[in-house]
Amino acid sequence: MMRARLLAIAERRARLAVRASTERESLAAFMAHTDGPVRVATAAWAAGRRLLDEVRDQPLLAAAAAALLIALRPRRALGWALKGWSLWRTFRGVQRWWQIFSATSGAPSSSR
Repeated sequence: MMRARLLAIAERRARLAVRASTERESLAAFMAHTDGPVRVATAAWAAGRRLLDEVRDQPLLAAAAAALLIALRPRRALGWALKGWSLWRTFRGVQRWWQIFSATSGAPSSSR
């Protein structure tokens, strides 16, 4: 009688293990679809934090940007902002590549 109960428990445990494995696989497949949007949201959040840090570090620059937005029409200011953002990202990318290159070539690099 006790052996039959232990066998039933072992069978139930095996069924539950298979069920848990199937659920883990389906959850992993579902979560794989959210990786891209989560990565984008994380990058946007980090960019926002960096922007706020820059504004805190250089309030004069933020005031100048606000004055420029008021002085120019918003559409033109948005165009200039997008050009500036592209230039900034290009600069940061070149700076990263320069640091990688200088680290591998043994040349001194200037870092922040």
